[in-house]
Amino acid sequence: MYSSKTMSKILLICFTLFVSYGEGAKILGVFMYPSISHQLVFQPIWKELSLRGHQVTIITPNPLKDPSLTNLTEIDVSFTYNKPAVKNPMRYVKKEQRSLTKVRAIFDVFMELFEEEMQSAGVQELLNKKDEKFDLFIVQISHYGNVFLPFANKYNTPVVGISSLGAFLHTHDVLGNPTHPVISPDILLGLSENMSFLERLNTFLYNISYRIYYYWVLLPEADKFSRKYFGDDIPYLGELDKNLSLVMLSANPLIHPPRPNVPNIININQLNVKEKKPLPKDIQEFLDSSPEGVIYFSLGSNVRSSSLSQELRKEIIGALAELPYKVIWKWEEDHLPNQPKNVMVRKWLPQQDILGHPNVKVFFMQGGLQSIEETINNEVPLVGMPFFTDQPANLRKIEELGMGLMIDHVSLTKDKLKAALLEVAQNKKYKENVIKGKAIINDQPMKGVEKAVWWIEYVLRHNGAKHLRSAAADMSFYNYFMVDVVLFLLACVILTVYIVMKIAKTFMKKPRKLKKN
Repeated sequence: MYSSKTMSKILLICFTLFVSYGEGAKILGVFMYPSISHQLVFQPIWKELSLRGHQVTIITPNPLKDPSLTNLTEIDVSFTYNKPAVKNPMRYVKKEQRSLTKVRAIFDVFMELFEEEMQSAGVQELLNKKDEKFDLFIVQISHYGNVFLPFANKYNTPVVGISSLGAFLHTHDVLGNPTHPVISPDILLGLSENMSFLERLNTFLYNISYRIYYYWVLLPEADKFSRKYFGDDIPYLGELDKNLSLVMLSANPLIHPPRPNVPNIININQLNVKEKKPLPKDIQEFLDSSPEGVIYFSLGSNVRSSSLSQELRKEIIGALAELPYKVIWKWEEDHLPNQPKNVMVRKWLPQQDILGHPNVKVFFMQGGLQSIEETINNEVPLVGMPFFTDQPANLRKIEELGMGLMIDHVSLTKDKLKAALLEVAQNKKYKENVIKGKAIINDQPMKGVEKAVWWIEYVLRHNGAKHLRSAAADMSFYNYFMVDVVLFLLACVILTVYIVMKIAKTFMKKPRKLKKN
């Protein structure tokens, strides 16, 4: 027989298990953008939710396909990786484009991809299930993911948005989050805190022009897209935006400057950072045999090295060939023309495991946020060559922090690249600053996944988070900027000046009386 104390413990455990199982929710997640670097941010979240007993259905181009996750259903849309917009995004978004041209290009690319995904068999099957119910909708809110908000309207659920980078201006508007053009410039502008007058003028005008373009052009187009798949009886997409309970943004105190956020914007980071695994034998031997040092070169998953122009590739190969170090390069094709003797190429590389090797001196990369977090965690300084979205802003901040250098791919020459790589590899200050940066970003009370899941379950517990919503989110434009108050005060000033001028004019016209002798 068990003692009364032991029986109490057993009953407590059974009760806890029962409550945990009974609280399991049905969650639908839509993470449709085909980019493994972005999907790596979201995968730990839906995996952890599944392990906690929630019934999770995910639409993703990168399914985990883990049979041990019995609560997880994944709708695979990986076929979008074969689309031209994914294979070579530089054809659509170029550095020299004007800001609103980039916005248009990004919007068109994503609408094209989303169109294909919404027409896929798995998504159509989900849409046609009349008896399906969910308790929460999670959506990749960056890159105009709000076109999927009718899912939440269909199932009458609260919404949690997650971004693998920052948020565009309209997302901040939806939550009533302040967007000072100088303190918090938009991620597409590639600006940091230290701006020139022309940069401040640019960000000010962009804040106005983006909103005009988005609310009058892009949002109506996105609404038409949503109605095509969810029917004409759904509310306007601009109204569905207001159902966001909270938004989680990938941000850390190093790369992103502090900004005043409303309570329902939650910063998360390092969700993609994993424990290191043993390297493949050939890569391990290559790194071990390079005590003088190794340069790791990868442009991530959105920019393919094999898609670089021949002129740019020639300058890069020329610089790498003259380095006193070996180089390991993520090259997506079978053969690299004019491959230098000191360079190893592979179509795929275990990035975090390579960065963890002590012989790696520099990471030559494109400036993606997830790659930056991984290189800082492994204490490796970097040389960055940005192409689009948040990459220029990220690398500009890295350069200001003294953790690496940024180079321009438009004006890149062999000598410029070689000088930058040698400077970062041989000057100890870059490594020292990265070590300091690592101490800062790792000093936090909760890891990224724990924090993200806690807030998701917070929304579930309270069936939304309207109590966190700022009053500014529901104010009209003229109320938020107090246009009526300003006009009233301006009218008062004009009226006062008019009255004073009238009185003065009256006194000036009054004839003087002459004295009689």
